[in-house]
Amino acid sequence: MRRSQTTPNGQPPILFLHGAFGGPEMWRRFIAPWFAARGREVATPDLRTGPHARLRAYVAAARAAADALDAPPVVVGHSLGGLIAQHLAAERPVAGLALVGSPGPFGIAPSLMQLSTVRPRALAALLAAQAGAGALLSVAAVRETLFTSDTPETWIREHAPSPAPESPLALLDAMTWDLPAWMLARRAPTLALLGAADAFIPPTDLMALAAFYGAETAVLAEMAHGAPIDPHWKRIAWRLDAWMEEKVAPRLARDEAAALV
Repeated sequence: MRRSQTTPNGQPPILFLHGAFGGPEMWRRFIAPWFAARGREVATPDLRTGPHARLRAYVAAARAAADALDAPPVVVGHSLGGLIAQHLAAERPVAGLALVGSPGPFGIAPSLMQLSTVRPRALAALLAAQAGAGALLSVAAVRETLFTSDTPETWIREHAPSPAPESPLALLDAMTWDLPAWMLARRAPTLALLGAADAFIPPTDLMALAAFYGAETAVLAEMAHGAPIDPHWKRIAWRLDAWMEEKVAPRLARDEAAALV
């Protein structure tokens, strides 16, 4: 949990949720501190609860982090964290929902299809990480999964986290048994961002997020699945900040005014 010393009046806290095969360092490296330095209350919980955890345990960890905040947060999820964010938005009011390189409401099955048919080398790296060999992956393998082809090797070595095995039960839940009730999550303003070179998330998932949640969407040129730790990560930060200013803040102001009537 990271908090700023002060929170600007009227701005909701931000809850950053990490994806699979890693932890909150995906957000703690750059973007969460960037918002905290601007006075925003931010939280970056570790959602991992054990090698045999179900997806609902991840959702429960996200729920506990949201409960610890001073107000309903803007929930920002990356990769599997985006699916968890959709679950959270379906069960409780949130100020906004921002999904970065996130599966759509049908879970990770489309991602596995893309990996197996279009990006087999990224799938091989993923399987190696699941087998516990994430620390042995080459720079080329990490680049294949998280970065664009022109990302400098020095950047990857310095900033890419070593992938760790994920709970297979949570992954199975995210693929089949435990998908978000998307019709209940439509209440929140939603933003969906996808790197143009994302190895995991097919463009059809971005289209599904627009269709099912009414999400504002954007494809980020020259960015891949590891967008939050990309050399151009500030593009994500500025986009999130502008969206919260333009879409989330006015919505909260209208809701507050309606409550006073």
